Amino acid sequence: MDQIKTSRRLEPILLVEDDPDHARLVQKAFSQHGHLANDIIWVKNGIEAINYIYQTDPFTPETASTPGLILLDIKMPMKDGFQVLEELKSHSIYKTIPVVVLTTTSNIDDVERALKLGANDYIVKPVKFVDFVEKIGQLGHYWAFISDANLGALKS
Repeated sequence: MDQIKTSRRLEPILLVEDDPDHARLVQKAFSQHGHLANDIIWVKNGIEAINYIYQTDPFTPETASTPGLILLDIKMPMKDGFQVLEELKSHSIYKTIPVVVLTTTSNIDDVERALKLGANDYIVKPVKFVDFVEKIGQLGHYWAFISDANLGALKS
């Protein structure tokens, strides 16, 4: 008897970060310590993030999959992370995408605002690279666990 193999394409992680050095650090930390098979898609500002998620110009359904997780910087030009978060969480389809704010600001007002707007978590980027890699690794382990749990629930 032939076995039927089912596979589920892993949803990408959308990294919204205007600083190229920070984006490289996040990608490097995930690849070295995050234990993830998900693609990490990097966009450089809030406008690109919304266009990617909504699959609008320059993105299309063929080039942009709905992300399973969004890592969102707050302090960005054009459209900041708060505006992106507010827009996503007000949309019936996209409001369920988990969003982790990953930013340099530890201002309590920013933390409270992000959580009130629907962020699932708020991580302050540590100054030391070793600490930063550790935090990203922890996030990667958590996300891998959640993704595996969701996959198991889909198979049931």
